[in-house]
Order: sequence, then C-alpha cells, then structure tokens
Amino acid sequence: MRRTILLILLFIVAFSTTGCNKDDDNKEEQGCVKEENYFEAQFESQTIELFYVQGGGFGLYTLNLQRCSPDDNSWILSINTENGINLYLYLVDIIDMGNYSITFGDPGHTSISCAEVTSLFIEDEASNTYTYISSSNGSIEITEYDSGYGILMGTFSAEMVSTANPAVKKTITGEFNLNKSTLDNTKRPCWLE
Repeated sequence: MRRTILLILLFIVAFSTTGCNKDDDNKEEQGCVKEENYFEAQFESQTIELFYVQGGGFGLYTLNLQRCSPDDNSWILSINTENGINLYLYLVDIIDMGNYSITFGDPGHTSISCAEVTSLFIEDEASNTYTYISSSNGSIEITEYDSGYGILMGTFSAEMVSTANPAVKKTITGEFNLNKSTLDNTKRPCWLE
C-alpha cells in the first residue's frame, strides 16, 4: 500500500514539473500569439513597449485607442511605457488603406485633444512635457482599415525633433495592430504574462 501511494506521489510530482504552465517560454505553442491590440516601436536604440500595470487590486493594459469625435476617421493612439515615456500617435482623416504623411507636431498641443494633422509626440511622464515631436519627414502605411469595427493595422517611420534642441533629430519606426471592438484595457494580454 505504501509503495502504491509513493508511486502515485512520484507520478504526480513528475507530471506537474513537466506540464505546461503560463511561465513557459513557448507561449506561441500554448496558443498565445501577439496578433491583435499591440504596438511596437524602436526609438534611440530602445524599444517602446506597452505594459500591464497592476496595483490595489486593479490592472490596466497601457494601450488606448479612441476616435476623435465627431470625425469617425480620425484617431488618438496613446501608449504608456514602464519607464515613464508616453507616446501619442494622431491619425487624421484615415479613409482607407494606403500611405499617409506624418507632419510637424505642434509643441503646444494638448495630449488629450485631437490633433489637426497626422503627427507623433513623445512625452516625459514625470515632467508632463513633450521631449520629441514629429517633423514633416515621415509616413504611415495603413495595411488594414475598418472604420466600423475600429480596425487599424500598419507600420510607420518618422523623424522626431527634440523640443529642447531642434537640431537633434532621431528616427522612430514601428508597427501596430489595433481593434477597438476587442481592446479591453482591464485584461492582461497573454504575451505579457
């Protein structure tokens, strides 16, 4: 009897240590694929990444997508990063798939309001000031668009100008895959677990 119990315990321990869990590195094999509601960018040899902030029993995925009412074809995409950088991408008059020019960002623009032109802003969260704004040297390629569902997919590349010293210019590149109808900021995406 003891031998049977010991064998059962050994079997349980062996099975539990070799089984899959959410911390495994093979998330794709477990059905976790980063295919929707993500944003990735490279700026100054650093990656601008979203994160899931949690505290006090609440959590928030730091990707926001909203329409610029009443214009259903203009959008605000905002990203908060773990290292205190906020990025704002304003997509104005997006009517279909194709290429759109990124224009000069207004340094006096308020981040919560809609912009008048397609532009990018990088903000330092601690000082609540823009550190870089887009120049007129950039473009966004929208590869999939559905205004009704709020689907926006594409890539971008832009020259960013320092607000402290306009002679300092750096390039930002990135991609996004957004679906407003499925974006739930209260849920942690599986690839962040």
